[in-house]
Amino acid sequence: MQLYRSEISTHFVELFTKSAGLSEQEFELLLSHFQREYVPRKYFYLKAGQVCTHTAYLNAGSTRTFTIDEKGGEHILFFAFEGWMIGDLESYHTQEPGKWYIQAMEDCELLRISSTDMKKLEAQIPKLKEWHSAKQTKSHFATLNRLAEVKTLTPEERYLNLLKQHPHIFQRIPLQFIASYLDIEPPSLSRLRKRLSCK
Repeated sequence: MQLYRSEISTHFVELFTKSAGLSEQEFELLLSHFQREYVPRKYFYLKAGQVCTHTAYLNAGSTRTFTIDEKGGEHILFFAFEGWMIGDLESYHTQEPGKWYIQAMEDCELLRISSTDMKKLEAQIPKLKEWHSAKQTKSHFATLNRLAEVKTLTPEERYLNLLKQHPHIFQRIPLQFIASYLDIEPPSLSRLRKRLSCK
């Protein structure tokens, strides 16, 4: 489905024209390679075992990225909201089957570009390659920080950090998934919220 500039968010335009520094002509070239994809609530954008062949911009909606352990337990790594880039970074680069599941928490609209097209454009537009590389490095650091948070912070500290980053998350994400992200049981999260609200 062809994308028209009038149909996309200002944030998406500024992401490439201001953040990446693309000229209008370069941006129009880039835009011509993006496609729109809709992922209904509860459906998967990506599953473990699939190869991540695209970089996707979350234009509307929210997702959760998680893994499943050998006992069938789910472990949520991230929630993503409008303006985020989503995908399995390792699989994208190696073109090997990935380990992550990415599921829509709400009806989602994605703007995605294939790794083949992105690499061609990066060869034509060096500053796009620099920007994309910096974005992926930032994503890698975010994963490391998330791991450090799980290992070193208390549930209350993790809860407060999540609330600071996403103040409206409880209006958009079911409690059970937030509890999973915080690595606590839903009743414990309810008690934690009640206790903190009384302070």
